[in-house]
Amino acid sequence: MSKLTIAKNFLKRLHSDERGLEALQVVMILAVAAIVMMLVRSYYDTIQAWTEDLVTNITGWTDIDSNS
Repeated sequence: MSKLTIAKNFLKRLHSDERGLEALQVVMILAVAAIVMMLVRSYYDTIQAWTEDLVTNITGWTDIDSNS
């Protein structure tokens, strides 16, 4: 066998190997969730004001009381 054939066969096996794919998908989902959480934390005041405006427009309430 030539080196080119060996390399081609190796790449075919590597490409078709799906072991560990589920773990990679879980890590990618966690990474996206972490990015979303960091964005929410960075823009929390803006998101809170936007949410309060939406609640006010939908329900007509002027204050959101989380203690009741």
